[in-house]
Amino acid sequence: MIEKRLNLVILVLAIFLLFSPIVSARTDYAAKESRNCPYCHASDGPPQLNERGAYYGMNDHSLEGFTPSPASTLEPEPEEEHEIGVHMNVWDVGSLMFIFLLLMLVFIYVIRL
Repeated sequence: MIEKRLNLVILVLAIFLLFSPIVSARTDYAAKESRNCPYCHASDGPPQLNERGAYYGMNDHSLEGFTPSPASTLEPEPEEEHEIGVHMNVWDVGSLMFIFLLLMLVFIYVIRL
């Protein structure tokens, strides 16, 4: 009976890891370049990239040698330093909460067996 419960717990943990988001934000890129996220992401927000973001991704995560095309409008340099935070969209938070609640229900079910 204990093996059955252990197998169920392992299965639930495997499902949890399978459905958890792999990457929700990579602030280390923003910190490396000393830029805020909108510098490389489109106005629609992540994960859409603008011209700089596409260049950054295709050139081994480096902006070295980047020259904006004449059609693109330059964004002003930030006047003050802003803290770069981790941003999660509604889908990430909702899916994590769903998985957490599902895991809790399975845990309670296993305990009651």
